[in-house]
Amino acid sequence: MRIFLIVLSFLLFDIDYFKAYNDTYGHIQGDECLKEVANIAKSVVFDEAAVVARYGGEEFGILLARANQYEAIKMAEAIRQQVEQRGIIHQAFDVFKCITISVGIMTVVPSKNIPLISIVHQADHALYGAKRTGRNRISVYSHHKEADSNV
Repeated sequence: MRIFLIVLSFLLFDIDYFKAYNDTYGHIQGDECLKEVANIAKSVVFDEAAVVARYGGEEFGILLARANQYEAIKMAEAIRQQVEQRGIIHQAFDVFKCITISVGIMTVVPSKNIPLISIVHQADHALYGAKRTGRNRISVYSHHKEADSNV
């Protein structure tokens, strides 16, 4: 007998140094940048059941109802690469000179014992791990430690 577990992955990402971008180029251009990044994310998501939403400010969330950790990482990396390759100029960002994103990922087998908000908090924890280790990268939440993708 085969047992199939349903997994859920949540990606939380934001635009690196977006406040500096907004301060440099203005709020109208900042809004255009947000729309461009949202369109990139929506174009890359390969799961029709996925939900892509702006989470707040320059943060976005993607809920993947059937994606395991490997699939979530693959999707996050595709989004990260597409955003960087789009080459949206960001002169206030000393390292890359274009818009980049940092991504936190949490994958879990859902149960009634795991509050949905804890999945968001854990993805947020992973996101800040990606920022802490250099930005423009992916970090996966683990109960033991964060696993970073050094890109």
